[in-house]
Amino acid sequence: MADKVAQTIDAPPTVEKEQEEDRPPLPEAHSPWKTYLRPYWLTLILNNTKLIFGLVIGVQYLAQFIGAVACINLYSDVDRLKPCSLTGELADGEKSSEVFDMPLMLMAVYHIIEWIRTTVLLTVILIGVNWAIFWYATSLNTLFGLIVYAFAHMAYFDEQGEMCAATQPDRASWILSEIIAFWVMYFFYAFPFVILFCRGKARADASLVYAYEKSEDDEE
Repeated sequence: MADKVAQTIDAPPTVEKEQEEDRPPLPEAHSPWKTYLRPYWLTLILNNTKLIFGLVIGVQYLAQFIGAVACINLYSDVDRLKPCSLTGELADGEKSSEVFDMPLMLMAVYHIIEWIRTTVLLTVILIGVNWAIFWYATSLNTLFGLIVYAFAHMAYFDEQGEMCAATQPDRASWILSEIIAFWVMYFFYAFPFVILFCRGKARADASLVYAYEKSEDDEE
């Protein structure tokens, strides 16, 4: 009997107990917002508000995917070699193509990077994988986007851009659409977690408590 008691006392902790010990304690209620925005806590909150964040980030996912495909397609559009003028350097098809080539290429690069970021964020939201740090680490792409669309804005409204808009209407129309859409969506999607601020700390705390309770139930 004594041997059995000794074995029970000396038995190594179970996997469930080890996981509970490794898991940090819940933050205090109404903690500073920087606490909720830490990758670990943010992942739990996003995963337990799938409907709201899934829909919001899903829109961004589709927008970036469509934008990348459209920019790549229009970069090699059949109209790209149409001369923008009868005289001067824009009478040459290659020179005329260069007017919109760079804006389209830069926008395609921006969209592809942003699409990858959004895909990872959707994984965080829908599956609960703690990859939120990736979103923070690649936030420089939002600054890159400002540079890209400032360049696209100048290219479109430049004198050469206005001339090429007449002979390359599809490329010009898409660039204008991109510029408008970017400035409409940019400030929200640069930091979509502003939704947390609108919902309040009480709901953030409730999401974390629910996540821990759910985890305990799954372990049992």
